[in-house]
Amino acid sequence: MKTIFLITLIVFYTNCSLETIGLRHKLSKIIQEHQQSLQQDKQMSGGWIKQPLEEFEQQNNNIIKSSQFAVEEKFNLSQDEYQYEKLLQVTTQVVAGINYKVLFQYEKDDVKRIFEVQQYIVPWNPSANSITKVEEIISSNQ
Repeated sequence: MKTIFLITLIVFYTNCSLETIGLRHKLSKIIQEHQQSLQQDKQMSGGWIKQPLEEFEQQNNNIIKSSQFAVEEKFNLSQDEYQYEKLLQVTTQVVAGINYKVLFQYEKDDVKRIFEVQQYIVPWNPSANSITKVEEIISSNQ
């Protein structure tokens, strides 16, 4: 009788231990998956964040227009008959205001030129707003 009780007790504890190990494994897997998803979604504080283009175009037309104007003013693209083709990318960086990095593509015949404009915008102090960089980064005729 003692032997049966002892065997039953060992089987019970072994079963509990196996269940505990199984639960620990499942819990460990869930925690690991969660940590991986956090790493993928995590943005470095103060880092550049890519913005969805369609939404940005709808909500920030003034930034796009001022960036286009800066490119036109520096490179005289309309004089050379280049046409604005499309907005390629927008990234933002939150500082004491917002930095915008905007990439545009212009085209004339089969020649494509890509420009980068960076602007610093302070929504609560528009007099601090400035265009900090305007440069051509790629030209397909180079």
